[in-house]
Amino acid sequence: MSKIERAVFDTNVLISAYLWPGTPRHALELVRAGAVELLSATPAVEELVRVFGYTKFGLTPKEIAPFVDDLLSLAEIVVPVNVEMVSDDPSDNVFLGIAVQGNCQVIVSGDRHLLDLERFRGIRIITASEFVRIVRGR
Repeated sequence: MSKIERAVFDTNVLISAYLWPGTPRHALELVRAGAVELLSATPAVEELVRVFGYTKFGLTPKEIAPFVDDLLSLAEIVVPVNVEMVSDDPSDNVFLGIAVQGNCQVIVSGDRHLLDLERFRGIRIITASEFVRIVRGR
């Protein structure tokens, strides 16, 4: 694959990156280091806040705020195009819309609904491990 210049990370990748050490965090650190430009959108940030606040994580707004502030400092915020591709989980469509609007080469995801597509309008859908490997040139 050619060089990745612009990427979208879905909610599960971002949550993993912020809460635990591991590959998603390495992926986010590559963005932080300027190796790749990250794109997001208001609906994606709102979903991140909702998921962080679910009982599963149970974070308070005060605990969530630093993650949102960090994401907003790292990502270019775009208005996603309307896409209705993933019917099993319509909330995943926003990531496709961000990628199209932002001229991204990849969507980084751990979500089967997205990964099973493999590609959307020429945009590859890959795991965090694949992203790290490609960006590091291995």
